Amino acid sequence: MKIIVNGKEAGTKETGCAICGSDWGSYYAKVDGEELFFCCDICAKEFSNMIQEVKNRTNWNKIDEVNIRGNWSMGRHVMARSGVQRYYFYITFDEDGNIRTFKPE
Repeated sequence: MKIIVNGKEAGTKETGCAICGSDWGSYYAKVDGEELFFCCDICAKEFSNMIQEVKNRTNWNKIDEVNIRGNWSMGRHVMARSGVQRYYFYITFDEDGNIRTFKPE
């Protein structure tokens, strides 16, 4: 899965957290069959919940790309892609990593 956070590739220790882009921490989690880097367990939970919600709403089996713009406090505008299909949405999370707002755009 290709992951872009605020214009930069992310998802490894070298490139940064898969949802916020931070390079501190050392938390790894398997999401959609891939081992990804996160700065913390909350970011991992947010990302996993986001991917699952997209799959539930689109009936996609696999997500090839996620392009995330924004941050925790302002929310994130996201484009998810599977093959040639794209799905755009706005998402916010609570302090525990659960989805608070999910609005298709």
